Amino acid sequence: ALERGVRRHLPARHGGFTQKASVGGHRLFLRTGEYEDGTLGEIALTPARESAVARGLMDALGQAVSIGLQYGAPLDDYVAAFAYTRFGPAGTVEGDPVAAYATSLLDYAFRALSDAYLGNRLPDAPHQDPVADAPSPMLPLDLPATPGETPPRRAGRLRLVG
Repeated sequence: ALERGVRRHLPARHGGFTQKASVGGHRLFLRTGEYEDGTLGEIALTPARESAVARGLMDALGQAVSIGLQYGAPLDDYVAAFAYTRFGPAGTVEGDPVAAYATSLLDYAFRALSDAYLGNRLPDAPHQDPVADAPSPMLPLDLPATPGETPPRRAGRLRLVG
């Protein structure tokens, strides 16, 4: 365990692995960086062919987790927080025997990290049909047939300037 507020930097040249996998047809590259003793010091999550927003958020999450790990945050806390999260691409995992099914890209990534660095292979979550879980749409709205009175407009408040 590290002293509070002390960062343990990775050496300039370090080990780790790169895992290419696909979750529900969406490719993900999981890269790790390790200290000399083999403990995890950094991760990078790179989805291929996702939107710039998705790529940016995954990159930012990887950096945040890496900083936490370097300051001594335990990996198992991250695994507990992100394994089995449900959003975005979900489905069959191809390219890694750690999981056959994942509920999200993060679910797969953190269960793979749990297997590789904690020696704890987590089971797959039960399959769920995303359409069946979706809440009912809010439209069409149940509006009254005759709309109520609209408040009177105040004249002279706005002027057009040209």
